[in-house]
Amino acid sequence: MSLIVKANQFLHHGHVKQAEQLYRQLLRQNPNDIDALWGLGKVGLTLDSYQGSYDIFSRCVELVSTVPQLWLSLAQACEKLRRFKELEKALLQAYKIKHDYVPTLLALATFYCQSNQLENANNYLNKILKIVPEHPQAFALKVRIKSQTTINKYASNLLEKLSQPKCVFSENEQILLHYAFADLFQGLGNVEQAYKHFQQANFKQKNTINFTVADMKSYFTSLIETFSSELLDSSLNSKQSKTINLTPIFIVGQPRSGSTLLESMLSAHSEISTAGELPFLAGDIAQGIEQITGQNFPEGCNHLSHDQCQTLGQHYLSHMKTIAPNAKYIIDKMPANYQSIGLIKMLLPHAKIIHISRSVKDVTWSIFSNYFEANEPYFCSIDEIINYSKNYHEVMAHWHKVLPNFVHDLSYESLVNNPEEVLSKVLAFCGLSFQTACLNFSDRKGYIATLSDVQLRSGIKTNQNKAWQAYEELLPENFRQLT
Repeated sequence: MSLIVKANQFLHHGHVKQAEQLYRQLLRQNPNDIDALWGLGKVGLTLDSYQGSYDIFSRCVELVSTVPQLWLSLAQACEKLRRFKELEKALLQAYKIKHDYVPTLLALATFYCQSNQLENANNYLNKILKIVPEHPQAFALKVRIKSQTTINKYASNLLEKLSQPKCVFSENEQILLHYAFADLFQGLGNVEQAYKHFQQANFKQKNTINFTVADMKSYFTSLIETFSSELLDSSLNSKQSKTINLTPIFIVGQPRSGSTLLESMLSAHSEISTAGELPFLAGDIAQGIEQITGQNFPEGCNHLSHDQCQTLGQHYLSHMKTIAPNAKYIIDKMPANYQSIGLIKMLLPHAKIIHISRSVKDVTWSIFSNYFEANEPYFCSIDEIINYSKNYHEVMAHWHKVLPNFVHDLSYESLVNNPEEVLSKVLAFCGLSFQTACLNFSDRKGYIATLSDVQLRSGIKTNQNKAWQAYEELLPENFRQLT
């Protein structure tokens, strides 16, 4: 077996460090080995080294400019760095090389959907369907952008194939199609059929997962036990010796609580940039803690010195600087960072934490009725979502107890009903004044890479009917008892 094949297999199976070693060995033999360079760039993406992967992919397309896959990899790095003009150019270059390469067409359709250029998105989706008429991702995206709104002959044919005992679609494709048909039937007012497809989508996705929220209980308990008042008080007494020229704003909470809406409004402010949802705290920083202390997060935090905390904090800020070099304030809106509020206080005591909450029934239904690519139990089961919500509330209550005044709380409902008042308080908490541009966010063609990409383009909607109410008689008893 050749080294490149072995390296690619390591990467495919998640053995990133072994893959990296082999790619680097090949590059020592030949610095222009395009396959090794490409692999090393993909390692960089996996390890969240976005600037490094961007530099490597840029070199790849300089060496070999006629391979669309290389341009698509460069586009991935551009997306992570939020260089959207370069992202579009890379995708169009890939398309220029090979007009009928479906991954390029899908990447373009997705980009234009998330950039609020829905006509362009639909044009590329139509190109895909001419090549692969039964393409699940293309069909689902057409449903998402409201280009497919009826159960016509084409949709009926897909539905029939989805219902066959020996389905021609993969498990993930079936999940995606069930969510798409749920949305279609919901739009047509057929809640019974919609709920049936929501159930099937969640059931199939749950079956791909080999753990439950109950298995996470020890982790949440460890968070509360580790980040005691004593540990956090000692970190508060440390001096911030290095100059601070970038203030992170963390937007945290449960998924589907309104974090993307809040991010869009705040990033319309002239002094605030956004980096989107970043995996740095749970990934790169947590791994750094393990390397320094020999213990996993969160237990390892008990053994961090003040200097080590500052080093990790500066490491995080350097990542953010690669995304927004000139920013004074930058948003990290990974909702699950609510688990890391104690860590943020230790590493970045000047950071601003904005916690957004939403009606528990609205959140539970929204998670249940939307497709999340990540296979986590709390994304695809009402029982699991409810159990996860209990842990979330316990952890947030702990942060409020041990870190009073460090977290600014607001509700989604108050934000949509009194946006200027709520945003003024949020901005004041961050040390900024209100700007009316924050209320006009929907007019911008900003890139939104979350499930709210299409929804937010119509602006703030108040007094909406609760989406779950149409399904109330079909929903389980534990949902109806939520308050």
